[in-house]
Amino acid sequence: MKYAYFLAFAVTLVGCQTAEEVRVSFEQARPAPSAVKAQIVRDARDYLVDPYSIRDAEISFMQFNNRSGLHWLCVKANAKNRMGGYVGRQAIEVWVKDGRLAGNVPNSLACNSSALKWQAFPELEALRNL
Repeated sequence: MKYAYFLAFAVTLVGCQTAEEVRVSFEQARPAPSAVKAQIVRDARDYLVDPYSIRDAEISFMQFNNRSGLHWLCVKANAKNRMGGYVGRQAIEVWVKDGRLAGNVPNSLACNSSALKWQAFPELEALRNL
C-alpha cells in the first residue's frame, strides 16, 4: 500500500507542472546545498548494497516545483551490486522538502533530461576512503 501511495505521489509530482514552469525551474536551478549533499551521503550508506564502492558520481543542480513545493535533484553513480560487480551508472531522483530528504525515485525519467546541469559529487565518492 505504501508503494502505491508513493507511486501516485510521484506521478502527481511529475504531471503537475506546465511546460513553462518546467522551463523556469531549469533556468533557476542552483547547486545543491552542502547540507543536502551530506544527507545524501549519509543515506547512501543505508540505501546502497556497497556504498564504499561508489565511483563516477555526479549530482544535478537542484530544481524547484512551485506546485508541489518540493525541490528535486538527481544523483548518478556506479556502485557494486550484491554479486560484487559494478552495474553501471544508475540515476536516482531525490526530493527535498524544507531542506530535508523527502523521498526518491530510482531510474527516474526526469534524470535523463538534457536540460539538467551536472557537477561532480566527490563527497559521495569519498565513502571509498572510509
